[in-house]
Amino acid sequence: MATIKQRKAAEIMVGNGGNASRAMREAGYSPATAENPDKLTGSKGFAELLEELGLTDDLLIKALVEDIKAKPGDRKPELELGFKVRGRMTDKKEITGKDGGAIAFVDMASDDGEG
Repeated sequence: MATIKQRKAAEIMVGNGGNASRAMREAGYSPATAENPDKLTGSKGFAELLEELGLTDDLLIKALVEDIKAKPGDRKPELELGFKVRGRMTDKKEITGKDGGAIAFVDMASDDGEG
């Protein structure tokens, strides 16, 4: 069963574009816990909450298939939000060295989107 903080964080994530780390801080999680959004998005209670709210894998897959088939409008932002909230997608940023080679890929889901 989802906790009060998990419910609050989920509501905030819907309004902030899926940024779990920022939602966790606003919901009252400690800064250290908020640095690890997987602690929220990977929890059993959070998964149950998303199912309860109707944001199911089945819904996301059906919406994606419909979008691919129809393509009359751009629903990409909505679909990305759904996948982010479900913990199935994160923004990644490639960090390169002076030679242009990749050094690392950084998960930007915990960032406030300013990077």
